[in-house]
Amino acid sequence: ILAPLAAGVLVVAAFHALTGTRLSLLHLVGLLLVVAIGSNYALFFDRMAWSREVSHTRTLASLALANVTTVATFGVLSLSTIPVLNAIGSTAALGALCTLAFAAMLVRFDRANDRTRGPFA
Repeated sequence: ILAPLAAGVLVVAAFHALTGTRLSLLHLVGLLLVVAIGSNYALFFDRMAWSREVSHTRTLASLALANVTTVATFGVLSLSTIPVLNAIGSTAALGALCTLAFAAMLVRFDRANDRTRGPFA
């Protein structure tokens, strides 16, 4: 569950470093939002991996809709000329998108067949 969060934070920090943005306290607040939002995505994907259901269509649709609205909202903030809004928006928008993608890529969907461990082991 921690891997997508760490990867998302590293990608966002690297993006800001490569674009020459000087990271401030507000960027760190944005990274805290990335961890908070991304942890929800990672937990949902982890729960789907432990589930024995074949179809997770509703969960995936809900995650996609939540991510689109989050990225759109923070994306609009990133277009602001006010430095506070720009810093938080640019960090959280990219981070939310990355953590969803990393959570989807890093989850192991073969856990439902593992009968030796439970979901909280």
